[in-house]
Amino acid sequence: MLRRPARDLTRTFTRTFASSSSSAPRVSIERAADGVATVTLGRPEKLNSLDIDMFRAIRSAAVELAEDKGVRAVVVHGSGRAFCAGLDVKSINHPLHARANGRELLDRPDGAISNLAQDVCYLWRRVPAPVIAATHGAADAGVCLGGGFQIALGADMRIATPGCKFSLMEAKWGIIPDMGATVVLPELVPKARAPSPAVRA
Repeated sequence: MLRRPARDLTRTFTRTFASSSSSAPRVSIERAADGVATVTLGRPEKLNSLDIDMFRAIRSAAVELAEDKGVRAVVVHGSGRAFCAGLDVKSINHPLHARANGRELLDRPDGAISNLAQDVCYLWRRVPAPVIAATHGAADAGVCLGGGFQIALGADMRIATPGCKFSLMEAKWGIIPDMGATVVLPELVPKARAPSPAVRA
């Protein structure tokens, strides 16, 4: 009787999405032979905050995995001390790039249901496999804030270490968390409570 050779589950394939302003990749995908893809946000010196390159890289990673029939599960996590500290306001609002960044983030192509800013949350829902957001951090540094929180909300499951701190910073600033929270929160918590983070400011 012929037997199939055992699969080598330790083999991995890594794909990176580079930054236009840095040699270090913003996002990497490591695919294991067992079908588990690990997506790593790679801007640890800034707590993986979202500049325009990070937005582009996360969208590209989600689109690629949504089209990969061999993926059985996806784990999204941040490198370094935190998952994601949310929007890098200083970078996005840089005087030389603010207008172009704003157009790129908010432009919604014909027929699309989301723009680039929202894609980093919404597109994980198109992946035909469970998506897990693994948030982490030490008690004094581990954060999942604003846009980072909304990325985690776009996953099917969230697993957090005890020291990770969560916050929708938009409530502090008196603006709507429009990267996806207002859509996904009512699906995850009772509808009577879902609007609370968005209107408490």
